[in-house]
Amino acid sequence: MRKAGKVINIEEDKVYIITANNEFVTLEKHTAEPVIGELYAGEEYKKTVVWKYLLAVACIILMLFLVIQLYLDNRYNYSVIVDMNCSLKMDVNGSNKITKVEGISSGGYKMKQLVSLEHKSLDEALHLILDESIKQKYLTKAHADDGFELSIFVSGNKHKTPINLTEFNRYAGTHNFKVLLNNNGQAVIN
Repeated sequence: MRKAGKVINIEEDKVYIITANNEFVTLEKHTAEPVIGELYAGEEYKKTVVWKYLLAVACIILMLFLVIQLYLDNRYNYSVIVDMNCSLKMDVNGSNKITKVEGISSGGYKMKQLVSLEHKSLDEALHLILDESIKQKYLTKAHADDGFELSIFVSGNKHKTPINLTEFNRYAGTHNFKVLLNNNGQAVIN
């Protein structure tokens, strides 16, 4: 809003005036040089509010992180084929969550129907599969005594994403099973 009045003080880009109504107003300094005690007219000085810019930057950064997380959650990273006398193929995304489950054998189809594995971590899904395999008698104490190995094959792990199954290895060990992990051709027996 445009105001006019007598100049009472001058600072860098601001001119302080007193209007005819005895109102103190700060104006933006423009090309005409103000002189203390003379009349001056101009637009009111609007202070830039820094917190609005900081809030906008914070919102942009938050949205960027959300987009990156959404990308990682929906990006296909690798496939895991599990053989515990029932075979399942699971697609795992960048957040180490299962996105898709397929039954490879008849036991695998039944396992897919019995246990909800999607949106669970790989380690949690393997626990559930082992428990259900024992419950459905796909795996028995006789299998454990004969040295039956639980096979986990990882394929398509182009980014060489580290796969940590130490918790599952311990859990399988409590049931006397050994775990064979084949990560893109590199086999490890635990």
